[in-house]
Amino acid sequence: MWKLFNRKKNEPRLDIKVLIKNDISLLTLDERWNGLFKNIVKTEKITECEDKIKELLKEQSRVITESKEIAAKKKECMDKIIKLTTEVFENNNQDAQTEMQGSEKQIVGINNRLAEIEERLSGIPRELRQANLELLEQTVKIVYFSIRENQQRVAELDREIAETKEKLIKLVDERELRAQDDTDTYSYFHDLLGGDQLQKLDEVYFSSKE
Repeated sequence: MWKLFNRKKNEPRLDIKVLIKNDISLLTLDERWNGLFKNIVKTEKITECEDKIKELLKEQSRVITESKEIAAKKKECMDKIIKLTTEVFENNNQDAQTEMQGSEKQIVGINNRLAEIEERLSGIPRELRQANLELLEQTVKIVYFSIRENQQRVAELDREIAETKEKLIKLVDERELRAQDDTDTYSYFHDLLGGDQLQKLDEVYFSSKE
């Protein structure tokens, strides 16, 4: 992954020329990308990139819908012109001619708008790709920072676990030693004093509450 970075002033940056050749899906729609932030707080820059992508997608959807709507309107105007042709050119109907001219004017406006829409639609994918790559770059920065923190914490935990294991071994050894001492001592006094006397001692020393 680090091969995709160009280093400048010790700050990693993604090599856009390399990544642009890859088919990188929109991160905001990727469940695995969203899953990265279950335990990582998004930075302000990441949120800004997300918002930019969302707005571009909304604009793309809105413009496509408009394109379909005005294309349908254009067809209506063209159908109307065809219907008015006889009245205008054979019957010299002035009202029909005025109506036809209005439809023709509408078509001109629609064509101009369709040209604008086509140009915008051709530009949005490029802007989406750029915003997505910027989001990827920001994601890599924060995720790798988190990975580095996790690695440091894992190393600390490994040390603590090793120390705890060592301490546990010592505690187990001490517990077994003390338990064995008690067993040996109790056995000795049992043989020396007898069970009845030992029971009396137990009641004196072990039954009292401090």
